[in-house]
Amino acid sequence: MSRTLRLFMIIGQAAILLTGAYLVLTLASILVLLPPRAMSLPPPRVPSVGEAIALILDLVAPPALGFWWMFRRLRAEYPRRQALDAAVGFALFAPVALIIGTVLGPLVGGYASVFLGTKSSLVALCSAVAGMVVVVALTTSAVTLLALWLTRHTPGREP
Repeated sequence: MSRTLRLFMIIGQAAILLTGAYLVLTLASILVLLPPRAMSLPPPRVPSVGEAIALILDLVAPPALGFWWMFRRLRAEYPRRQALDAAVGFALFAPVALIIGTVLGPLVGGYASVFLGTKSSLVALCSAVAGMVVVVALTTSAVTLLALWLTRHTPGREP
């Protein structure tokens, strides 16, 4: 398998891990922090400590997990400096990619259910999650490739 294809596979796997961690942590924090009657009540003015911790965990944990996993996988293929720079680029751009994927994912899900000719909510949900993964993988690929290229072509840095 070529090195470029292996890089794209690693980025795709990291995007699946990142998106899955993001969805699981978000759903878990909603289920834990919001009681059933809270949907009809106005939100409190000051967030509680638990809500603040859940928000920080939602924002930091998925990119950190993606960074760790990608650095570990890239370390087998690239020198340490290049693997570290690519993983940092992935982790720093991951929240932006998740926002873009969250906006575009439901569009993919809706069009997929129309093209398949079904009105199933499960098909639309699975297609939306798959659309999020594809958008995250494509947008973070550009940043990761740029980080690898800059690391390789910056004078004065070891490869």
